[in-house]
Amino acid sequence: MKSRAVHSFSKAKSQNGLILFLSILVFMTVVSCKKDKGIVNVEWQNESLGLTAEICAKYRECADKEWKSIPENLKKFTEGRLEETQCQKRFRESNAYKLIGADPLAIQTAYKDCHKQILQFRCKDLQEGKIETVSSCLVFQKVQNGN
Repeated sequence: MKSRAVHSFSKAKSQNGLILFLSILVFMTVVSCKKDKGIVNVEWQNESLGLTAEICAKYRECADKEWKSIPENLKKFTEGRLEETQCQKRFRESNAYKLIGADPLAIQTAYKDCHKQILQFRCKDLQEGKIETVSSCLVFQKVQNGN
């Protein structure tokens, strides 16, 4: 009788393990399916990467003037994030690049308008946070944040 109980227990344990494994597999499948891959629009992707490169260049230019006041450990981090390749790499992972989070035309318009304003700002304007007063930049920020 004891061996039957042990066999039943081991069979139940094995079934529980299988159920747990299948549950995890189903969960991972659902999560990966829910992950919005966005819209592939090669023309927009190329254009937006160009805009991003110009924005990063503007911020690099402004940062170059202030490097003396930035602590050394933060300087390397900032330089790395503003470097064109890294800047574009991060943008490729964004909602705007993938056209996720709003109407694709609205995303494109907001980014182009925000880009234009950033390039017109003086470095002092950017340092003072005047970008937060530009409605197109605020719209764009909401898209990027997924709000």
